[in-house]
Order: sequence, then structure tokens, then C-alpha cells
Amino acid sequence: MLAGVKLKSVQYSLFVRVNVVQTEEELNTTTFQTYVYLVRVGKPVGPREVMRGANLSSPSAAYRSLQKLIDLGLVIKDAYGNYVVKEKTGMKGYVWIGRSLVPTFAIFGFIFVGVLIAEFGVLLPHLLLGADIQGAFWLLIIVTIVAAVIFLVEAFRFRKRTRI
Repeated sequence: MLAGVKLKSVQYSLFVRVNVVQTEEELNTTTFQTYVYLVRVGKPVGPREVMRGANLSSPSAAYRSLQKLIDLGLVIKDAYGNYVVKEKTGMKGYVWIGRSLVPTFAIFGFIFVGVLIAEFGVLLPHLLLGADIQGAFWLLIIVTIVAAVIFLVEAFRFRKRTRI
């Protein structure tokens, strides 16, 4: 087991139980990229395929990352020497949507974009009919725009920083 890495069982919604990888420091970037690649592929792969798919520098770097993932219990090695994900685990700050790992900031950003669309749906008839629009509504629209932009920019920066 990696120093500082803990698996914590967390219960989401009604019946789904997910193990979440938590680190005191961030999980090694190459190990993280290796894990994400293995989940996306969804089939057993060898160290060279992992090296190419996860954009690692050498097969030995891929092998070290795979060993760390085996030690964490996230990956198993089959009889043919290939590696496959044992269980899909939640990562701190990310949400799995299918086989894609999406920063949580992006989810919140898109929620605010949806709220903004609804606000414009309410605003448009008032503008077309020439009805009065209160200042509080304009403030609400401005706050929603700012929140959506902040969350989407942070999601982009978070995704860029982790290079997945």
C-alpha cells in the first residue's frame, strides 16, 4: 500500500457503495493516468499497451504504476501477464460518467449553465413584451453567469493539471 493512500468506503444514494481513493498528498500522476487508461480500455492490457495509452515514458514506468495499483487492490494481473481493473473507484474531485472521468467542478458548472438557460427563458418573454424587470433579477443573472464561468474555468484547470 502506498504511503498516505487510504481506501475509504463511502455510501452514495440509496444502495451504491463505492471505494474512494483518498490521499494526504495527490496520487502519483503516472499512477493516476495508468488507472484512468485501464478503466477506459475496459479489457486486459500489457505494460507496453499501458505505456502507449497512458502516455508514459517507458514500460518500466507503466510497470511501477501497475504494481502500485495492484498494491491498492484496484488492478489484478491475469494468468497471461495482462492487467485489468478489479473495481472502478471514485477519485477525489472527480466523478465517473460511464468510462470518462469528469471533474466535479464541470458538473457544477453545467448545472449553473442550465439554471442560466432557465433564467433567460423567463427573461425573454419580459423583454419581448416590454415588461419591467426588477434589478434583483439582473443580479441573479449576473451571479449565475459568474458562478458558471468560475466552475467551468476551474474544471478546465483541474483537468489540465492532472492531464487525463
